[in-house]
Amino acid sequence: MKFYILFKICIFFLFPLIVNGAENKIILESPKALEESSIDEVDDLIEIDGLIIDRTLTRLGKDFYFSFSIKMNSKHNDLDVNLTVKERPTALSGSIIGVYHFDKVIYRGALSPGQRQAEEKAEQAIEAVDRYIVRWQTEKLFKDTYDLDFPEI
Repeated sequence: MKFYILFKICIFFLFPLIVNGAENKIILESPKALEESSIDEVDDLIEIDGLIIDRTLTRLGKDFYFSFSIKMNSKHNDLDVNLTVKERPTALSGSIIGVYHFDKVIYRGALSPGQRQAEEKAEQAIEAVDRYIVRWQTEKLFKDTYDLDFPEI
């Protein structure tokens, strides 16, 4: 008897939802084939450039990242590459800091405690990044990309 009452209640609440869904005939798929659509693939693959991503863990790394990002943004107003600053803390009260572009190491250095050393290492990293960006943009211009796009190489 309880099952019958529960069944009636479910039918009472679900039946209007089923009927309204059938009457409205909601279209879940586009009738036009995907191959026939005129979606511009370049607009579909928009990337954000100029990011400096913070992957640091300790106060030393945060000081380095802060100094590096401030100086990098003031030097390059329209940076067209994304960089990642990663830190690996070491057991002897220091860290190994790395600046990466597409998982390629641009700069790596050991960082000991101290605000001044973080700023000095940030200056060294900026010089290394400047050299790398010039070299990377030059290689990108002369790279054969007939059958592959830049991220696929």
